[in-house]
Amino acid sequence: MAEAANVRQNLQNVPSIFEISAAETLDNLIYPALSKVFDYFGLRLDFKLWGNIRVREELSPLITWILQYLYLRKRASSFGESFYGLQRTASSTGELLTRRQQFSSATLLTLLPYVERKLRARSAQHEDTYAWESQLINLFHVYNASKAVHTFLYLIKYASSHSPLFRALRLTLRYPSEPPQEDKWTYLFLKLLEVLAFFLQFIQWWYSNDQRRKLGGTLQNPEPLPERELPQELRETLPKSGECPVCLLPLQTPTACAVSGYVYCWKCIVMHLKEKGTCPVTSYPITIEDLVRIYEA
Repeated sequence: MAEAANVRQNLQNVPSIFEISAAETLDNLIYPALSKVFDYFGLRLDFKLWGNIRVREELSPLITWILQYLYLRKRASSFGESFYGLQRTASSTGELLTRRQQFSSATLLTLLPYVERKLRARSAQHEDTYAWESQLINLFHVYNASKAVHTFLYLIKYASSHSPLFRALRLTLRYPSEPPQEDKWTYLFLKLLEVLAFFLQFIQWWYSNDQRRKLGGTLQNPEPLPERELPQELRETLPKSGECPVCLLPLQTPTACAVSGYVYCWKCIVMHLKEKGTCPVTSYPITIEDLVRIYEA
């Protein structure tokens, strides 16, 4: 009877899907925000593994996992869930997370978004992908579709969890019946991390606006020199209309540089970007995100 009463009381403390979505959004901000900070300071794991194999990886996933595990251990919730006052409990009993559930929750919170982000980045950059990578991307599509179905069932009060991962771990999100018991230093430390949530959101906003400024063309495009002012030998090497400025051949897979506006072959601009990191014509610094594929109508 006591257990049944506890379950009924627990089911009444159900958060709305909007609060759950806001918590997930905040969790998803941690990795990209930390990546921008670490990239700015040049902080990366860089060491030789064996032979000619070298590991060059960022610290963001590791720090993200440590942060999430700390919150799951102390408050039985992720960083974003704790910020919105939510708590992970067992679906059947309402008990808090076990040590195994804390570890698996932190790993899934960090690993799945990281792998999906890496796979989509490789696919967007047209790098040579393996068959298993394409299959993994398809699995992520299936997972996202399954999550949408779970969200709908949770919205109409038909399911106790909003995500297939929560269902697999036999967990659900609830409002805690009483505040977590923490010592003074743990409380201050976690409160400081929650204040940093606004800092994470600011970094993400700044980065998105910086990308928007790049695409908007805040840099002034250079004025081309009149051909009559150029030497004869240089005039003969100028690309004609429809030719790539790098290979001087007809454009293949035309790709525009959003920073300068010049159009190149995809392979030419990517090879030059990997070697120089600049626009071949203007020498402006560019990245792979500054390249825009052009499709003919």
